Amino acid sequence: MSIFRVPLLRHTCNLEHRRARDAPTCSNPILASRQHRERVKLGRPHPKLLSPPAGPKTWHAALPVRECEVQLDCDTHAVMTVTPANSRPADARHGVLSLVEKVLRSIVLGLALAVLATVVSSSPALAGTTIITHGFTPVSPDPPNWTLTLGRAILAADGDPSDCGAQGSQTPYGSLFVYDPSTGAWELECGSTTPIGEIVLIYNWSQESDGFNIGGTQGFAEAAGDALYAALRDPQFPAAFSSVDPLADPVHFIGHSRGAVVNSDCAERLAAAGIAVDHVTTLDPHPVDGTLDFPLDLADWLDRAPVTWDNITFADNYWRADGGGVAAVDFDGMSLPTDVDLDIEGGIDGLFDIDPPLEHTEVHAWYHGTIDLTANDDGDGTPIDNDLFSDWWGNSGIPDRAATGFYHSAIVGGSRPGPVAGTAPSWSPLSIYNGDFETVDTAIENLGIGYAGWYYHGGSTPVPAVPWSSLSPPTGSNFYLTLFGDGVHRTVTHNRLYVDGGAGSLEFERRVSFPSANDRLVITLVDSAGSQTVADAALTSFTAWETVAFPIAGIGQTRTLKLEIDGGGDGVESIVDLDNLRFIPEPGHLALLSAGVIWLGTFGRDRARR
Repeated sequence: MSIFRVPLLRHTCNLEHRRARDAPTCSNPILASRQHRERVKLGRPHPKLLSPPAGPKTWHAALPVRECEVQLDCDTHAVMTVTPANSRPADARHGVLSLVEKVLRSIVLGLALAVLATVVSSSPALAGTTIITHGFTPVSPDPPNWTLTLGRAILAADGDPSDCGAQGSQTPYGSLFVYDPSTGAWELECGSTTPIGEIVLIYNWSQESDGFNIGGTQGFAEAAGDALYAALRDPQFPAAFSSVDPLADPVHFIGHSRGAVVNSDCAERLAAAGIAVDHVTTLDPHPVDGTLDFPLDLADWLDRAPVTWDNITFADNYWRADGGGVAAVDFDGMSLPTDVDLDIEGGIDGLFDIDPPLEHTEVHAWYHGTIDLTANDDGDGTPIDNDLFSDWWGNSGIPDRAATGFYHSAIVGGSRPGPVAGTAPSWSPLSIYNGDFETVDTAIENLGIGYAGWYYHGGSTPVPAVPWSSLSPPTGSNFYLTLFGDGVHRTVTHNRLYVDGGAGSLEFERRVSFPSANDRLVITLVDSAGSQTVADAALTSFTAWETVAFPIAGIGQTRTLKLEIDGGGDGVESIVDLDNLRFIPEPGHLALLSAGVIWLGTFGRDRARR
């Protein structure tokens, strides 16, 4: 029997050791240069201990900031127990490291990574999380089928021989989940209920991705990224997966077209929260920002071009562009300042393309072909490497099929060029997306439908955002929210959002007109387990614009934020204007938030690489 002491990362026990050319043993656990980390599962053989270990040995993690104690049977390689050791009590659900702990942990981790970078050349097959995000998907509530096929190919590349297995199978391989935007849950599509291998998450934002369902378009990609961030920070998995941490290292984002924009907005939030991302892959990224595909470039949906944030270890971009005019209907991708920025136009641009003719679609099929080296179809009707007079790989500066694309992933462990300099995030973990109501599609601003951040993913917007100029002296295009009446206009709900561990209060600006003795402003944070009343304030007097704050509880959880006027059963008479909703830290935490910026710096791309 062997006892392992390993770090407790985000309240998940992780078994960490360095892997030699020959498998490590209990008596000689640290032999060579490659780092390996995987989720520990009770009663399951550790798949990387391939030869019988000899003798008892206690292993100590390099970073004993928080630890678990792992008891391994050296004869069967089965993990017998996993218990906390020298760790503080965790949050009842997931737990959030205090800012002080984050600062201390990150300083040690940054130094350790810097030392490790001198000996690490590439990564072996690891157990982590892959997030796949589709792009523009017209008139469909479901993600496109190619995302599921791609996910299955990734699980196969990680060693799953069962094609993701049957749902609920007990095979010790990975699992594939699909996000349900109506509930915020990750639903098991296929795979094991006791995963040791890769976790693949398919993010479904299809309903708002096309901009047609509700008429609103502006800001919805970032709103989807915000909801994805919430779904990763406080994940809602089936009960059997309650211990799964989708942000366990390594995390790999794969996004096609506008999906690359969504992933980038999510990765920025992870950067601001100090959470490392191993790998971000962009496939023909296409932000709808009014600059691509003339003359179809008139629309500006406020999509931001993907960014290599400074928490990202490795970023690669595969794209092509054929210009405007007639070819504008084949949406162009774009070059990005990433570690690998590969123009594949010369590979997939044959004499003419065969079913379908859109190269924009072929880019994710091209990437699929670097995961499954024998695949000839992406599972959604797009042939792989089937263009006349053209080879998708091995020409026009494009590497061989087995030496590009997924080759750079942690699962394959291929070499990684770079790095390019990363960008520091500007987003604050205490912000509420579109809490200032400035991201408003001006074409529908008075229709009261579909405001970004307040529609889909648990949100609802039956209330129009009113321009300042209509009720007060003009101040440009500043917008605020108005609640009134007995119907749908008296309430509004923000999409699911993650309430950061540094939040102490909800702060906003408020103005009350036509007060009533029976009316009250009620604000609640709601999750699947119930609701928490943040504010229940009487509306008995006129007030000019004023800033108010109410304390909150339940930090470190994903909630919806509901604002409403309660008329007490006698009808609503008051009109309440609201603006600039945001979380603010508890008293005394401001200095620690500044320290958190320093903490984030220790995760910078230039500190270390795998």
